[in-house]
Amino acid sequence: LGSPNYIFGIYDGQTVAPDTPSQAVPGSNKITTLFRSWFDTQKLPWNNTEFDGRSDYGPFLAEGIVAGGLFTGGDDVKTQETRDYYDQMLGQGMGGIAGAFQDPCYHQVCDSIQNINVFAFEKMVQAAAYALESLARQDDLSGWLYPSGRPTRSNNELPQRKYNSVNEYFRLPYF
Repeated sequence: LGSPNYIFGIYDGQTVAPDTPSQAVPGSNKITTLFRSWFDTQKLPWNNTEFDGRSDYGPFLAEGIVAGGLFTGGDDVKTQETRDYYDQMLGQGMGGIAGAFQDPCYHQVCDSIQNINVFAFEKMVQAAAYALESLARQDDLSGWLYPSGRPTRSNNELPQRKYNSVNEYFRLPYF
């Protein structure tokens, strides 16, 4: 949550994989909205981030469990457009470096606490705290997240997948 050439990425619940069980979609969209509202209230820039299942949340969505989250960037290159947007919102020089990786140490040995942007990290922690507090204040959190009911193993819509680990689920070379 503190990539050196950060973005304020919000996982976009509207971009879940088409085979995501429908119970997970409304709550995931609500979590996306919570994060967007925090960034808007704070007058901070934000970007939608694909919710494509390539991270730790993937197995949860695959089982119909609501998910949401934040992302400050990985091995993507920051565009000039994104840099300019961040400069405009945060002030000249705060937009980072166009044409450079958002996090050159993403999933590398150098990925450590010394490799973070403290400003971005602090804002993301504040956004996460806001979302958690908002969720905690819900009188009926389950009903809010799952308006059509929670997923159950007896529900025919849920896939019957078994994973021993996140690594097995993704089978990507860098895990």
